[in-house]
This record gives sequence, structure tokens and C-alpha cells, in this order.
Amino acid sequence: MQRSSYKQHRILLIARLVLIMVTALIGVIVFLIIKNHAQQQMISNLQVALGNHVSDANNEIRSSAGKTAAFAGHPFLINQIYILNAHPDDARALAALQRETHALLANGFSRVALYGKNGRQLASVGSPISQPIQQIRLKLGKRNDLLFKNGYYLRTTIAIRSNGTQIGRIATEHPLPLLSRMFSANAHLSKTAELAMCAALPGGGMRCFPSTRSDHALEFPPRPAGSAPRPMGFALRGESGATLTHDYREQNVVAVFMPVSDLGLGMVLKVDRSELYAPIWRQFLYLLPLLLLLLVLALFSLRWLLNPLITELVRSEEETRRANDRLRASEKRMRMVVDSVDEGILSISADGTVELFNPGAERIFGYRSGEVIGRNVSLLMPEPHRGQHDQYLRHYLKTSDARLLCGPREVVAQRQDGTLFPMELRVSQLDLNRQRRFIGIVYDISERKTSEERIAHLAHHDVLTGLPNRRLTQDRIEQAIVRAQRTLSRFAVMFVDLDKFKQVNDSLGHDAGDQLLKEVAQRLTDCLREEDTVGRQGGDEFIILLNEVSADADAISAADKIGEALSAPFQVQGSEMQIDASIGITVYPRDGADFETLIKHSDMAMYRAKKSGERRCQFFTGIEDSAPTTDPLAPR
Repeated sequence: MQRSSYKQHRILLIARLVLIMVTALIGVIVFLIIKNHAQQQMISNLQVALGNHVSDANNEIRSSAGKTAAFAGHPFLINQIYILNAHPDDARALAALQRETHALLANGFSRVALYGKNGRQLASVGSPISQPIQQIRLKLGKRNDLLFKNGYYLRTTIAIRSNGTQIGRIATEHPLPLLSRMFSANAHLSKTAELAMCAALPGGGMRCFPSTRSDHALEFPPRPAGSAPRPMGFALRGESGATLTHDYREQNVVAVFMPVSDLGLGMVLKVDRSELYAPIWRQFLYLLPLLLLLLVLALFSLRWLLNPLITELVRSEEETRRANDRLRASEKRMRMVVDSVDEGILSISADGTVELFNPGAERIFGYRSGEVIGRNVSLLMPEPHRGQHDQYLRHYLKTSDARLLCGPREVVAQRQDGTLFPMELRVSQLDLNRQRRFIGIVYDISERKTSEERIAHLAHHDVLTGLPNRRLTQDRIEQAIVRAQRTLSRFAVMFVDLDKFKQVNDSLGHDAGDQLLKEVAQRLTDCLREEDTVGRQGGDEFIILLNEVSADADAISAADKIGEALSAPFQVQGSEMQIDASIGITVYPRDGADFETLIKHSDMAMYRAKKSGERRCQFFTGIEDSAPTTDPLAPR
């Protein structure tokens, strides 16, 4: 009873703590939502405002440059300069130019100067701006400079041309009132907002005009490697966007940046983040008392509403715990049995999901149980069985086809590292709580299969050289006979006998003879095609199947390659030795229609070759005497 009371108090305390944490979490989430919304709204407003400023600045600068360009192309102006280039003292032309220049003041220019072909000033009005606070060359035409001295001015110098030939030039200075008002201290911006405009320096730094919060022109050195780029740096690279960063005052700001068209200028509009968060805190202060009131009401309600439920929950939990203890003890005993066997044991559901994977299965497949349980059993199968497993399982559930449960049977499985191995599988069905389960017992039979394959290999291959023995060679020749009968093709059988081999055994011993036979076998294999067969007849005799020959010349070519390969010296136990080979050739179907006949006739041809002297290769001719023919290799 005391234990149950303790649990009740503990659960109630945990519920109160959870309620407090949930309320705090809700408050944090609400604050973050308000903060993010206000931040996005502030950025959106700043981007719209900066876009308007950039558009106004670009339009005013280009309009001012356009006025000068229009005046430079005026026909009257060109005509008068042309006259003065020819007659420098023409008073009438000089007076006309001076009147035209004065007229430009009405178009907003503060200074206009005209020059002739030789650089002589022909007319001038207004005084040029001297020692500006900042002067930056724009990427606009040949010569356009943006100046700042108590306001912004555009200084433009344009060549005056007639029929493509420069006859003079015009230099103007035009105030930019819209740009000046934009960057004035009384600009209609928020309390902490600052609008700045800069241009890039060749070395990587930047030069800036006075901003809305500073009357001084600033110049910044290149940013150190690895440091975060400035917002103005993005704008000067032609990028637009927004960022949260530190400005040159090391203040946390929200900054938006944008290039001023393609003039080589960038603009940044920024606001201190403290101004951004001020309204957020004001809204949150209104919300906080409401959250606290709801929390107090919820805490009082917990005792009245949850106490009966907690009492019932604790009683039910005690009964469940005792039942679970009994179940765990039973499962532990069962688990010990399953884990102690060497065979792999798997349990899968009706949809193929693995539910049990014992240590035996872990050793066989290389997976940990946690890597397999909950996944489809097809994970342990190679393709194409992996992709078809679910279809097989659905077919059994629909038809109850007993072939799935028959066993044991051999299958191919796949380990975690991707290697395939043969496995013996037994499958049984278990119905639990009206649901089908399948129990699979698996056993790795790799060693057994390897032993079987080794025995099969020894039964069909020569132990010393690894070449096919007489039995396997006979089987391949008989297959070649069947294939040749079906396709009406020809093949050749060669009987190869080594000369002087007995001398090697007698002089160096049988170990040297065995080594020599291995090297001969390797050279014979290297001489032939993949589809041909080299087999050892016994002793120093070899049988070669040339799988398909179109003419006797093909067999002659193969025999020449073999003779050339075997004529090269052999290095055996530190001694160099030279051997020869005698080769007898039979061609199917000309020289025999079965294996025994072909071997017998190739053996006879080999003995004829051995007795022939110069040529150690002979076709079967049907002549049993020992005298060689005039030309034993001539096609018949």
C-alpha cells in the first residue's frame, strides 16, 4: 500500500512537471513564431524599400548621363565646333557656343564646358566641383564619375563626333537631387536604419559614400581570407538577398543588399536587430500573463481530475508487472534454448517481416539481430529470389501450396558482405493468435558443398597438372561429336607425346619430371583458345580437342604454336632443358566417328610423327607402316 501511494504521488508530480514544461514549450514556440514572422516581414519591407532606392538611383544617374549624350549629338553644337576648329577666332561661333552652353543650365546642369579638337576650351559656364569628399568611376559609358560634396553629382565627359571623327568633347556636372535626398540625414527611415552605397576597389576592398548615418566617406580594406563576407560584398558581386550579420560598428543587424544595375555600385539597407525585437517583446509581454493563468488552472485541475485515474493506473500497472515477470521468465527459458543451438532459427510474419533472428543465424549470415528484425526476410536472399519472395509468399497464403513447407531443401543465400553460399532450409508454419507465422531453420552447407565439388573435381581432373583427365576429355569429345553432327561442322583431336621425357626422370628424378609436366600443361593451355580442351592421357601424353576447325590448316597452325611453345627451354630445379613433342592429328568425321577411333588414329599418327624425323606433326593417313609419306601435312 505504501508503495502504491508513493507511485501515485510520483505520477502526479511528473504530470505537473510535464504540464509546466508543455506550457513553457508553447510559450517558446509562440515567441519563435512571432519572431520569425516579424523578421520575415521586416526583411520583406527592407527589400521593397531598397528596391525602390536602387531603381531611383539607377534612373537618375542614367537620365543625367543621357542628357549630356543628347547635347553632345546636337547638330548646331557640332557645326559650331567644326567652324571653330577651322577658324579658332571666329567670334560669331564662339558667342553661339556660349549662348548654347548657358541654355543648358536651365536643364539642371551646374557646369558645362566645351573643348575643341586640340583640347582648347571653347565655352564654359559654372564652376567645377573641387576636392569632392568621394569620387567613383561608374561602369557607364567612357567617362562618368559619381561625386559627393554636399550632395551627389554626376560628372560626364563625352567625345563630340562628326561623321565618326572626334572634333571635340563636352564635360558636364549634373546635380542628383533625388540621390542626395535619399542619403540625407532626414531621410524617412526607421530609428536605427542606415542606407549605404559603395563601389569595389581593384584590390578587393571597397569605397563608400557618406551614408544616412555618417557624413564621412569610408574605405574598407580587403576582407581577410576565411572571414564572413560583408553584405555590401555580395551586392558588388551582383547578388541580391538578405542576411543577419554584424556591421562595421560590430552591431547585430538585419541587412538587405542589391547591386545598382550594372553601374559597379552596390546598396545596403540595414536595421539594428534590437529594433526588430522590440515589438516582439511587447507582444509577448501581453501573452505571458495569459499563459501563467492557464498554467495555474491546469495545476489545480490535475489533483481533482487525475487522482482517481492515477489510482486505477497504479493498480493495473502492478498486475501487469507481475504478468510480465511471468512472461519474461518463460521467454528467457525459450530464448536460452533458441540461442544455444548451432542452427540458424528465423521467425517471419505473414508479410515476410523478420521477428526472430537467433545467434546461430547471426553467425551464418553475418548480421546482428537488430539489423534484420523488422525488415523483410528477402534481405537474406540474392536476386532474382529477393524480388520474387513476396510474390511466392502471397501465392502460398492464397493457395496453401505445400511446396513452401516441404524440406529440407537446398537454397542459395546471401551474407551481409554480399557473398553467396549454399544453405539447407526447413520451413514450418505456426498459427499464433489467429495469425500465421513461419519458422525457418537454416544450416550453412558450404563446407559440405566444397567437399563434394572437390571430390567431383578430382574425379574429372588430373591431380598433378589440374588438366581434365581421360574421362572428362572423352566426355567433351563426345559432346563435340554430337554438336558436329547437328551443325555439320568439323573438329580435330591431337595426341601429343613428349620426347626425351624419360631422360629427365632418369637424370633429375621424378620431382623434376612432375615440375616439367606442370609447365608443359601450362604452355599447352596458353597456346589454345578458351573453347578448346587440353587433357592429360597419362605419363607424358596429352590429348587436345580443337573444338572447331574449318580446314586442316587450322590444325596445322595450332600444332605449330604448340611446337614453338614447347621448343623454348624449360627451367627445372635450376637446370635448363630442351624437349620436343610428337603430335598426331585426326579430324572428325574424316578419321573416325567415335571417341575410341579418333584417339586410336591420333595415336597412330603420333607414332608416325615420332618416326618421321624432321616433322614431328602428322595427320592420320590410314597407312600403318612406319614409312612417312612424301608430304604428311598436305591437306587431303
